[in-house]
Amino acid sequence: MFQNTSLVLVLLAAVFATATHAQLVGESCAPAACGNLTIKYPFWLRGRQPAYCGHPTFAVTCDDDDDPTGATAAPPPSLNGSYLRVLAIHYGNSSVVAYHANLVESSACRATRFNMSSSLALSLLDVSRANAGLLFSANCSRTPPTGSLPVNCTGFSGGGEWFLSLNRMYDPGGPKRAVDTVGCQYSVVPVLPWSELRSARDYAGLVRRGFLLEWTAVPGDCAACNASGGECRYDAGAMAFGCSCPGGRLQPATCGE
Repeated sequence: MFQNTSLVLVLLAAVFATATHAQLVGESCAPAACGNLTIKYPFWLRGRQPAYCGHPTFAVTCDDDDDPTGATAAPPPSLNGSYLRVLAIHYGNSSVVAYHANLVESSACRATRFNMSSSLALSLLDVSRANAGLLFSANCSRTPPTGSLPVNCTGFSGGGEWFLSLNRMYDPGGPKRAVDTVGCQYSVVPVLPWSELRSARDYAGLVRRGFLLEWTAVPGDCAACNASGGECRYDAGAMAFGCSCPGGRLQPATCGE
């Protein structure tokens, strides 16, 4: 009886492995369009492509059903069902330009209660240190950072008078000079490195232009797979990269193996 049970388990495992292999080498994962974006590995289009076309973290939802009257354009695609809206993807240097919808669709005072690092805690994406940073500070025992602009957040949770300034280098822990935040509450929002802050009203525009995110820990060398004539795949169950080759072969790296 034990031997029969073991044999059944082995056969089931073989069938499951064959089914998974067939799925990973089946439907094409050719680059797809979403608005002005080209979606390819490690990204994939949720609802339009099989999940094995990219890494689970990089699922893109394309909401391109514009208002037929033309009055309202579709919002930029979202990343993995989050509040991040993708504006551009740069595959050459593994970076994304995105903005956080919660920060755009509210006043600047919302940013005083926001922590970008915690919103990306389980992601393979990191906020680039190349960004500049909008620094919100309040209740400072010393003079606020040079060039700060007042922001009235009275009536907002944790409100009162805050000061807004622009740091040329983004650091989620605040300014490098401790003297700038002695006795202060503060929050930092990343913005693109060439941003300029002339008045507090510039906040919405700077946030909507987005900030840089970078990825480095994605399994597999997709460029090498493509160069060998294959298409990139990701098996979420095995948490492994695969290269789908002509003839239905699935190789661990390239089609030259």
